[in-house]
Amino acid sequence: MNIAAWKGARSGKPGTGLPAPVAQLLMVIRFFTLAMDLVAADASPLHLTAKDASVGSRRLRRFRTSTREMFFRGILILLLTLAVSAFAHNPDTSYCRITITPHEVGFKFSYDLNTLRRITAIDTNGDRLVSRAELEAAAPIIQRFIRQRVYLDLNERAADFAEAQPPAWPENVGDAIPEADYGVRLLGFTFRNPVLSAPEDVALTFDFFEQLGAAHTILGAFVWQGHEDEVIFTRFEPDYLYDTGYRAPVFDQASQYFRLGVKHIFLGYDHIAFLLALLFVKRFVDLIKVITAFTAAHTLTLALAVLQIVIMPPRLVEIGIAVTIMYVAAENLWVKSTRHRWMLTFGFGLVHGFGFANVLRQLGLPSGGLARSLVSFNLGVEAGQIVIVGSLWPVLWWISRQSWSARFRIGLSMIIFLFGAAWFVERTFRLKFMPF
Repeated sequence: MNIAAWKGARSGKPGTGLPAPVAQLLMVIRFFTLAMDLVAADASPLHLTAKDASVGSRRLRRFRTSTREMFFRGILILLLTLAVSAFAHNPDTSYCRITITPHEVGFKFSYDLNTLRRITAIDTNGDRLVSRAELEAAAPIIQRFIRQRVYLDLNERAADFAEAQPPAWPENVGDAIPEADYGVRLLGFTFRNPVLSAPEDVALTFDFFEQLGAAHTILGAFVWQGHEDEVIFTRFEPDYLYDTGYRAPVFDQASQYFRLGVKHIFLGYDHIAFLLALLFVKRFVDLIKVITAFTAAHTLTLALAVLQIVIMPPRLVEIGIAVTIMYVAAENLWVKSTRHRWMLTFGFGLVHGFGFANVLRQLGLPSGGLARSLVSFNLGVEAGQIVIVGSLWPVLWWISRQSWSARFRIGLSMIIFLFGAAWFVERTFRLKFMPF
């Protein structure tokens, strides 16, 4: 891999690192050694295997290949290296940069326009220019492609990419990129996953070679504590696991997940709206049943989802949460008896549990102490829930004793219903107009 070219690709400019002959010689030696190792090695099945030469990282072998295929792979990479040494950006090459910090893991994927055109149409008006507006229009499709074709693992557990950042436009190109520059201008797509502490390991698997081409190559870099380790992803070696070596202390881990649970329930306005709609019950015993049913249900699906026994699409879950809010709020308008609401709450609580799990999938649960982390997170959710219910129930109970309580219940339920409807529209049609 040409280090100079990779550093240039990060900023969208040609690199200015080592002199080309020196870089070329170093890369030839490196990949000649790799090719010889591949010839001597046997193919390995799907599991973690040998340590990579870079400190703090190890290779995942996921595809069984023959010795001959492995030899020609080494030769192919050698030829690719020679080409990259001569040019700042090589066709059929993209880039990824993974930056790991104690509070965030950032992923930046960079592609030229020729590559992006294999994913979706970008020059929609056919003028042989790609404008900022055309890129922004195509960005959701490209970001969805990355989510579906690049698999992320944090702490050896499947995770989801967090919300995407706006696509990065190359510097010094004006407002449009001409067709002649489609192969040299790089566009960046960034995802930033917040984490409670630095992950123990980060793994990526690329599964887009069928669409982008069997010869496509990804030049990657993992950055952690000032060290940068480079890696090449190909059709034959599509995955890599980077081990940071960090292990969070037991008490810190438990307290972090407890605080996360409290924070999530307080900042999860859709969950608060659902709870508020549920609180229109006449008897305290009914309230206890409702809260207990909700707790049991979301605890069950949270565990099932985190353990990957049952996996639901995040978007479908978020739409389902909006539907639960709308239904309970609407039910308040006509139901007179709430004695059986706890059963409805249990069913809807299952949906909310998948919503809690989606948060943890982005953060990445630790590979060790999973049960402890789950319990701590759930206790945090319950603590926040108790505070909310304990604050609102006395007020609602007092209001229920007033002559105007029916009008208040109808008015507030209609407001909650409208919020639920707004979330439903926003999540169904991939819009963004709600402030929270």
